[in-house]
Amino acid sequence: MELLKKVFGKMVIQLNHNNKLIFFFKNQIWHLGGTILLFYLGSQIVDFENNSNTFLGISARGWFMFSMMIPLLHQAYVWLCWRSELCWKTISNTIGFKGYAIGFLVVGLLRFSCIGLCFADFGSLFNPGWIAWIIAGIIFVPVSYTFYSVRKYFGFLRVCGADHFDTNYKNMPFEKRGIFKWIPNAMYTIAMLVWLCFAIISGSKAMFVFAVYSYISIWLHYFATEKEDFKIIYGK
Repeated sequence: MELLKKVFGKMVIQLNHNNKLIFFFKNQIWHLGGTILLFYLGSQIVDFENNSNTFLGISARGWFMFSMMIPLLHQAYVWLCWRSELCWKTISNTIGFKGYAIGFLVVGLLRFSCIGLCFADFGSLFNPGWIAWIIAGIIFVPVSYTFYSVRKYFGFLRVCGADHFDTNYKNMPFEKRGIFKWIPNAMYTIAMLVWLCFAIISGSKAMFVFAVYSYISIWLHYFATEKEDFKIIYGK
């Protein structure tokens, strides 16, 4: 029975791989559709009618909408590149992994545009004092250790999804050093809490909405896109 399960599982994986167009769009109604829904709900929660604040000449609403757009664009970009590479080697045959990685880095860093939102919407929920800074500092300790572990052990190439482009990763073990020794998926579980730190020290309601939106949407990406891709890349 166990042998049949293994054989059947491989057949399903191979079937999905061969039926490339179906696999390309697999679960994206949950990933992109869910992220768009979260975007809409977030925009309904925050009210900027009485907020005339600006930062660098941009209104609080402007910073919020731009910040909210970046995770959606980033995750859509990653989905398009990862799935098109797995299905048709599109990236390798066009811009190459380096070109993709540059785009990944640029759009990924734009997530920090939410810092502008922190300034433009500062104190809209509460006035942050020393207690807020202590709480944010406590949360930031594991966050910073996660960033350190990613840099030292995991590596930027793997963060970008190099295993979608280089078949040698198939035979490499999952990282078990640093924070990954205790939390295998620390980049999503812990690192994404950095936005919560910003929300706490700014007391911004809009930033709290962005933090929750970013945290949930990255898990939609993981379960709907990345985890499914692993079945093709690693065969399990």
